Amino acid sequence: MEKWQIYKKFNELDGVIAGSTTKNEEKVYSYSLAIHTGEKVDLIELNRKNFTRKFPENYRFITFLQIHSDIVIDISDFNFNSAWYRGSIEADGIVTDKKGTVLCTLTADCLALLAFDPIAEVIGAAHAGWRGTQKNIAKNLIKKMQKLGAKTENIIVALSPSIKSCCYEVGEEVAKNFTQFSEALVKTGEKKWHLDISIVNKLQLMDLNIKEENIEASTICTSCQNSDYFSYRKECGCTGRFINFIAMKK
Repeated sequence: MEKWQIYKKFNELDGVIAGSTTKNEEKVYSYSLAIHTGEKVDLIELNRKNFTRKFPENYRFITFLQIHSDIVIDISDFNFNSAWYRGSIEADGIVTDKKGTVLCTLTADCLALLAFDPIAEVIGAAHAGWRGTQKNIAKNLIKKMQKLGAKTENIIVALSPSIKSCCYEVGEEVAKNFTQFSEALVKTGEKKWHLDISIVNKLQLMDLNIKEENIEASTICTSCQNSDYFSYRKECGCTGRFINFIAMKK
C-alpha cells in the first residue's frame, strides 16, 4: 500500500498540494517513477499515469534532468504539449507562479526542497545531493522565487526524506566542504565522517532569513526505511526513484 509522505505545514494550507511518494510492491518496479534508471519506460509510464490520477484533471507535470548543479530555472512560461513536459531541462531546481503545474524531483537518498509562498503564490522544487548542497542550491531556489515576488518571511519549505547521518558515511573529500556545519557532520574514524545534508540545507535556508518555524524537515532516513523509500546507497545503485512534488491548486 502507498503511504505517501504528506507535509503538515502544506497540508494546513488550502492552496497547495505537496508530498513524497513511497514504494509500493504491488506495482511494477516497486512504483518507481524515474525513466532514466534502466527500467522499461512503458512500464514506468504506467506508474506515472497512476500518479497523475491522484490530481485533478488538466494538471501538468514536470521533471528535469538532475545534474547535481546549483542551476534553478523559472518554467512559468513553458508550453506543455502533454501531461508530462517532455523537454530536456538540465537543472536541479525549478520555480513557477502558474497554478496546476506540478513540480517534481526524483530522489533516492538525495534531498528534495519543496517551497511555497502562499501570499505571492509562487512555488519551487529543488534536488540537493551533497554537491548541490555544497553549491547552496537552496539559495538559488529562494532567489529565483523572489524574482517572481516571493518574500523570505512568507516562504514555507519542506525537506523530504533523505539519507541521514546514521547511514551517510563520507570521506574527507566530501566532509571538508561542510566543516562549518558542525551540527550536520560527525567524525566517525580516520578520514571518515557521517553527514546529514538535510541539516545543512535547513541552516542554509535560515541564513537566507527563512523562519525556522516555516521549515518542516522530514526525520525519515531513506536508507533506514528502505522498505518504504528507494535508497541508492542501500541498494548499491540498482534502484528506482520516488517523486517529491508540489503544486498550487487551480
